[in-house]
Amino acid sequence: MNMQTLAEKTSAGLFNDILQRDFSQDMISELEQMNAVQLENKLKDILAVPIDISKERVFEYLQLYYSASWQNLFTELNVPRALSLLEVGAGDVIYIPKGVDAYSHEAGSYVTANLNRELTQYFQEKTKGMDVSIRVVEDDAANIGLYYPESSFDVVAYHHAINDIIQTIIAEREGIDTVNQDWWTIEPLMLQAVMDYHRKGTLKDAAYQAFIQIIDTSCKQLKSGGYMIFDNITYAGYDEMGYSSEFHNDYIQLARSWISEANLGLEEIEVDSYDKQWWMIWRKV
Repeated sequence: MNMQTLAEKTSAGLFNDILQRDFSQDMISELEQMNAVQLENKLKDILAVPIDISKERVFEYLQLYYSASWQNLFTELNVPRALSLLEVGAGDVIYIPKGVDAYSHEAGSYVTANLNRELTQYFQEKTKGMDVSIRVVEDDAANIGLYYPESSFDVVAYHHAINDIIQTIIAEREGIDTVNQDWWTIEPLMLQAVMDYHRKGTLKDAAYQAFIQIIDTSCKQLKSGGYMIFDNITYAGYDEMGYSSEFHNDYIQLARSWISEANLGLEEIEVDSYDKQWWMIWRKV
């Protein structure tokens, strides 16, 4: 969602549920002191790409941006209040569970397929106490069909996940253990490996089939008319790790071209205020 729309809808009170349930009183007071224009400017400053995580309250503003953007998108797409959502590789990030919780409360259900054990533990701690039903499947998302029959979900979500999927595919080829090791310790190694493949022009040859297998499995899990939704985000500091922020900025376009080529029975749709560089929405036909 663009910053103007987010600021206007926040100022109009449309995300009060998220604010009251999930944010500190200091944060709520800060937001209440700004009008829509001031909030828009604040969001543009705090969340300017690439996002500098050293800025004050940056993680609170990120949570507001993504939780509100996903909740708003569920409304725009008119998904059922009792929505069933599968997130591929949430790690320890809880923006989408927060959006589902605000949208559906006790009516909804949320599932994520997570491989890294440490991140899964953090995720489970962060999501305690939510109204929405939460389940973590500790397995590769490509195996989700072992746990749920086809046509089980209204939405399959990929938050900042295209990069993680491709990093994991390349890591497996390079013999990097992504299950038992600390993710943040091995991340520079994975990023550098992806860039090596990209610069050599071999990334598609190495990652396309495994990536499309996950997308195809996700598509099978969707109900007819359901949505597969992706977002992407670029943090500051990638270039210092020997990785390219410019390359990362284009991950949605890379995935868009691969999914289009695979012809999986999905049609891309657009929603006003959702920038196609950072958001991608497919509907199962």
